[in-house]
Amino acid sequence: MIAILLIAASLASVVSTPETLDVDTPHVRIGLALSGGAALGLAHIGVLKVLEREGLIPCCIVGNSMGSMVGGVYAAGYNAAEIESIAVHADFSRLFSSSQPFGALYLPERQQSQRYVMVLEHRNFVPTLPSGLISLQNVEFMLMDLLSEIEFNTHYDFDSLPIPYRAIAVDLLSGDLITMKKGRLEQAIRASIAIPGVFSPETIDTLELIDGGVQQFLPVQPLLEYQPDLVIASTTVRNKQKRSNEGLIDIISRTMDLINICDYRTQLQLADIVIKPNVDPFMSSDFNRARELIMAGERAAEAALPEIMATLNDRKVYAKRRPIRPRSLPFVYDIEFEGLEATSASTVRHLVKTKRGMKLDFELLHEDMASLYNTGLFLDVNYQLDFHTPDSVTIILQTKEREYGFYALGVRYDNSDNLILGIEAGQGNLWGTGASIRGALNLGNPRAGRLGLTGTRLFAFPFGYRIDVFRGSIERPFFDDNQWLTAYTTTYHGALAEAGYILGHNAFFDFGLTVREAVYRLPQITAFDSIPENEWIIGPTFRLEYNSHDDLHLPTEGTSYKTEVIYSTQRLKATSDFARIEFSFDHYLPLSSRILIHPGADLGLSFGDLAWDYNFHTGGSNLAGYENGFFTTENRTILRFGLEFRILNLLNQEDYPVYLQMLANVATFERLDEFLRMDDPASTLYWGVGIGARSNTPIGPFKINVGIGDTGQQNTFSARLNYYISIGREFRYTK
Repeated sequence: MIAILLIAASLASVVSTPETLDVDTPHVRIGLALSGGAALGLAHIGVLKVLEREGLIPCCIVGNSMGSMVGGVYAAGYNAAEIESIAVHADFSRLFSSSQPFGALYLPERQQSQRYVMVLEHRNFVPTLPSGLISLQNVEFMLMDLLSEIEFNTHYDFDSLPIPYRAIAVDLLSGDLITMKKGRLEQAIRASIAIPGVFSPETIDTLELIDGGVQQFLPVQPLLEYQPDLVIASTTVRNKQKRSNEGLIDIISRTMDLINICDYRTQLQLADIVIKPNVDPFMSSDFNRARELIMAGERAAEAALPEIMATLNDRKVYAKRRPIRPRSLPFVYDIEFEGLEATSASTVRHLVKTKRGMKLDFELLHEDMASLYNTGLFLDVNYQLDFHTPDSVTIILQTKEREYGFYALGVRYDNSDNLILGIEAGQGNLWGTGASIRGALNLGNPRAGRLGLTGTRLFAFPFGYRIDVFRGSIERPFFDDNQWLTAYTTTYHGALAEAGYILGHNAFFDFGLTVREAVYRLPQITAFDSIPENEWIIGPTFRLEYNSHDDLHLPTEGTSYKTEVIYSTQRLKATSDFARIEFSFDHYLPLSSRILIHPGADLGLSFGDLAWDYNFHTGGSNLAGYENGFFTTENRTILRFGLEFRILNLLNQEDYPVYLQMLANVATFERLDEFLRMDDPASTLYWGVGIGARSNTPIGPFKINVGIGDTGQQNTFSARLNYYISIGREFRYTK
């Protein structure tokens, strides 16, 4: 979509009539000031739509915060309809996120990054807090796509844009109000929208810049530099009191409004016409209501038209945009990195597709920066052009490294293992390669500790690897004759090493070797007489995983397959020979925006003398109608089907949809090949039906199912009612 808009803007520039601004023209020159207001500032788009329709094109624009973004893109040559399309279709939850785009990460990276509910960075084991909760890197990437070529062709001079422009920001060190008039336009906009405490400051040259609203919410005074004949100000200030569900952006935005109330009143007096969209029904965080906010701006501008026309008194308005004359793109003389302290240049250089001798290609350059950012090694990625001659340039890729030490916290509850806490600490980017060393501790069931080295990239290859040592214990229930009999504990320790290759962004495979001793603490009952005191499991492993789900925790579309194989052999001093194969499948197919179907299957096969510790444990989350761990078997086959209905949004947030589920499943615990040869296979089937619900929460996914299950054996009905509930992300390495 952005590429199409760039082409449209270029065509618009071509057909524009070349005309320079003549200060002696008898035409009225309009100056336009656009206030901040976060999401409320989207109303400025509606104001621009009406002014543009009436031929009231400003000859100069000054913007602050969201006003700087709307005004800057408009001044660069986009028309109001194009900006409206961008705003209405933008994914603001992704733009205002510090995380890499979901599809940009390799599958193992997605899994690792979303394992815990909270991650804190540390330097030398002392936790550090970021200068802002969100880096706005994704916003800057969007602005680069829109503006890079335009600002290059206008020589990085805001007065050479189709409409002369100024952006307002505040120097964080000195507290001075900064009026930006030269440089990279998208950097100026990025600085102007950096709400302190929410978004990280933007560094331009030696200045750390934040939202201009800290000092001047409505920047009318900077317009006077252009000596416009008519000053129009569009301001988005809410008059209603604070609401109970306001978030951080709402509170800080309102606080800045109150701090600068005196300056705001002064700026209002400097304007000839003030347009005040009614933004009382909205909050500063209502980016998902862009269309309604734009309409509010249109209504306010329509209401102000009689006053504007009366002030003009039949005088004509200077309504011309300057044309953009394309410059010849220079050749790339060299590519340099700036800011690499821990990271080795060889780790990231291969990600840069722009090469020496090529002509500068902004689209390719943006892809290079996105590739660097998506490694997860950097908080911010930017660029600078250092011209040797008009035809030769060195690209300086500017990076800001994150603190590579980290603490991670996980919290989870389910009705079988109760409360589980997970703590993980580590150091990333070892030796500048992107690898990390991690220590993890689980408190609950299992109670386990783990120390390991992991990585998903090796030089130019998406090569994944993991080396772990671990120790722990897990308590499991044991059912006999369909009744709970006892609980038992298995303690285990060992090590594993895995290495494999990442296949695109949705799949990977790895081969490994595991060495594990399981020690069984079993009650002295007949059911356990055949189980040894301990077993060694030693042998090669294989894992293949594919996952195209749109969300790892609450998928609504996509498919996943997972295959895991272990072969334990006495040749490597294992207790027994066995092979164990596990396969799972899940597919989410949306039938509409509110209805989806969810088929799935689990298949488990074993050959040889399977170790007790490697039995399949079934029930609860993967077999409705049965308690968690109801079945402990050497084989299993489960077919699952769900029909789901989206009924509401938890906490009134789009990110937390609630789905009502209708569930059905059937299972057999005979080995599949033997099951297919049976004379009466139905006698070995177990079925279950139920209802459930799933949603997302601030601490992770929430799931509940209530089901009725029946053994089906001897054609007798022995139904039971059971439920399973869980909340939180699954961070346990062993279960």
